[in-house]
Amino acid sequence: MSGQEPTVAGRVSELLRPGFYGPGVRKVRMLQTHTSWVFLTGRHAYKVKKPVNFGFLDYTTLSARRFFCQEEFRLNRRLSPDIYLEVVTIGEQGGRLALGKGRPVDYALKMCELPQSAIMTEQLKKGEVRFEQLGEIARIIAGFHAHAERGPEVAKYGSSEIVRLNWDENFAQTMEFRGKTISHPGFEEIKRNVERFIQEKRHLFRHRREAGHVRKCHGDLHSRNVFVNEQVHIFDCIEFNPRFSCSDVASEVAFMVMDLDYFGRHDLAGHFVERYLVHTRDYGILRLLDFYSCYRAYVRGKVTSFNLNDPGISAQDKARARETARRYFQLSLGYSRRLFRSNRLIVMLGLPGTGKSYLARRLAARLGAFHLLSDSIRKQLVGVPVGSKQIEGVDRGIYNRTISHRTYAELLRRTRLLLGAGQTVIADATFLREDSRQEAAELAKKAGVPVLFVHADCPESTVASRMRRRAHEYGMSDADLSVYRRMKERFIPPRTGRNLIRVDTRQPVNRSLEQIERALLRI
Repeated sequence: MSGQEPTVAGRVSELLRPGFYGPGVRKVRMLQTHTSWVFLTGRHAYKVKKPVNFGFLDYTTLSARRFFCQEEFRLNRRLSPDIYLEVVTIGEQGGRLALGKGRPVDYALKMCELPQSAIMTEQLKKGEVRFEQLGEIARIIAGFHAHAERGPEVAKYGSSEIVRLNWDENFAQTMEFRGKTISHPGFEEIKRNVERFIQEKRHLFRHRREAGHVRKCHGDLHSRNVFVNEQVHIFDCIEFNPRFSCSDVASEVAFMVMDLDYFGRHDLAGHFVERYLVHTRDYGILRLLDFYSCYRAYVRGKVTSFNLNDPGISAQDKARARETARRYFQLSLGYSRRLFRSNRLIVMLGLPGTGKSYLARRLAARLGAFHLLSDSIRKQLVGVPVGSKQIEGVDRGIYNRTISHRTYAELLRRTRLLLGAGQTVIADATFLREDSRQEAAELAKKAGVPVLFVHADCPESTVASRMRRRAHEYGMSDADLSVYRRMKERFIPPRTGRNLIRVDTRQPVNRSLEQIERALLRI
């Protein structure tokens, strides 16, 4: 129709024809989000922007879609230059759509197609993501942040005023979804907690901005935008609005943390943050991590809710989107409740194989705490993959006394820094002797936080059974039954006291967690 903006909307079926992409293409698959269609041809992927306007992005004109395709190409080549190939024209010729010729109707971003099975989200669902891969992502992002654009025009987006504006927009755009994907009380509680935090912590936003921690970031760093196969590829950054791409790096880190928490992998999230901090020493992110995780979960809940209003999405997909959005909003609510909590130190001690690390991992997820594991720190210090097996016995190899002393010193150093940044920490190690426990107690006293010692214990027969079962499983611990017995000879049981509990790990894990939580209320 004359005067109407050209678009492929309503003609998507033409882009599903293999012949549209030239010889060699036998089958075309389509994926879609609320903002784009992606056509997979086997060798290449073509991303076409939908002509939509959500306020925070506007793709309704042909010129806008062309501009933002070019911006997406330019910006994504910062992290994945080998994936992003070119921007191509979708034209009309003889009444049919044609690739690269004819009167321009739309534009597509042409990329190398990587297998969908390599998308990190799919691997998370199958439990195949490893700590080393999160360590590599942390290394890449830390390097990217170090060189990312900054300056006054970028820094303004980290101000408390812009942060408040982003939240106000979130609340305005989710009003219609109250009672559908977010409850009325949940909406009000998140709003109340967030507004209080922004008001009371304005100095934090100002300090981060003035210190240069606001950068032009990726903006959409979550598992669906990461390929993990022979190497890590991070793609699909934000190109449409500098309010979302320019942010405190803490917001970027929080996005990945939130995503991993969504999939129930708080352990991977903690490792990601831990490795990012090793590379950057930017411990200031920790005071804003829960706030920005709350924000990222809320935004995911919001954009997923938009699918309910998309006429091109099936009823089944809308039902799935409704449930997904509810989970994101519930996660956001949980983060908002942690914004003003008091931090604590929990020292998880005991012999190998007693289940202390499994219990610590579950407790960390329940409390939103940092789980510092001596087995992981030891391997980080000597530069070996944290999931690799290094079975050399007590006092040998990476378990010699020198490395063991370095490991405990580093465990306590990280604990001190995390506590100082307002985080609850679970320090997880054998803590064989009373002097090492006393060091932890002194650390907590200097930090001004309460400490609880949890002695995880069970009979040797239970330990033996567990060690046989985990012998060939992926994990950080290298101890076998012989190591357990050698360490048992040296282990000095902790003294009784008000801030010590013993947990029999043969009981159901939820009972153990409840026992620990009751004890935390008493200290």
